[in-house]
Amino acid sequence: MTERHARRGHHALRRATPWALLGAVGLACGLAIAPAGQSTRTTTDPSMPSASAGSSSAHARFDRYRGDTRKKALGRRRQQNGYNWSGYTAIGHSFTTSSADWTVPDISCSSRVDAVAEWVGLDGWGNDTVEQIGIQESCENGTPEFEDWYELYPNDPVYLRDRVQPGDHVHATARFLGGSSYELTLHDETQGWVQDKRFDGWSAPNESAEVIVEANRRAFPKFDRIDFTKVRFNGAGPGSVHAIGLWASTGGGRQQTDITPLYGSDLDSFSVTYVRE
Repeated sequence: MTERHARRGHHALRRATPWALLGAVGLACGLAIAPAGQSTRTTTDPSMPSASAGSSSAHARFDRYRGDTRKKALGRRRQQNGYNWSGYTAIGHSFTTSSADWTVPDISCSSRVDAVAEWVGLDGWGNDTVEQIGIQESCENGTPEFEDWYELYPNDPVYLRDRVQPGDHVHATARFLGGSSYELTLHDETQGWVQDKRFDGWSAPNESAEVIVEANRRAFPKFDRIDFTKVRFNGAGPGSVHAIGLWASTGGGRQQTDITPLYGSDLDSFSVTYVRE
């Protein structure tokens, strides 16, 4: 997600205001829709144009983190203002996997266009790519809608139109396969579908790993508490790789979400709660 200025990292709604593309990347985001109970794998042809699935909901852009990355270099690794990112990010290593389980939250819409999304991903902290997959809850004309999506930023996100409901238990993984290949997997264990996407010909530094709750335009609809479990960065709990906790804020610096310290026997779980829009 992005505001196009120095402290940004949020969604700019496509239907609300136009935004400028940051640059062309020669990669196609292949789209395939898995019927319930089936698994889909898509291999991307880098020569194809970027794909973006149409939908009636308020689609948002999921972009790299645009906050103060100097804190990363200074090693302040407990909690800090994540601007519109809220969750945990790990840095200081080469990362090949990021994964987590969570339950899809319900939302209350006080706006026609606010959106919030949960995702797992690689990169985005201090660099210009993000490989990410997750669930978005959006307010379409004031009515909650729920969608699965993925994105290889700076390409557009692709929305997949599988059945998603509040209370669904989902598992997501972002994986670097080696060379220039990545795999993004999302499994809704409640509805019984799996989206499994493979991309070849993609170049990224693999410098960070994340499990994040993100808002468009720094405006969160009120959401139920989101409990992440079985969080893994390179197969290890985020506590073992000194992950940084992030809470979200308004443009004026007012805190919008709260995150718990890591908990569980493997320090692999945390919760994100709503504070204000």
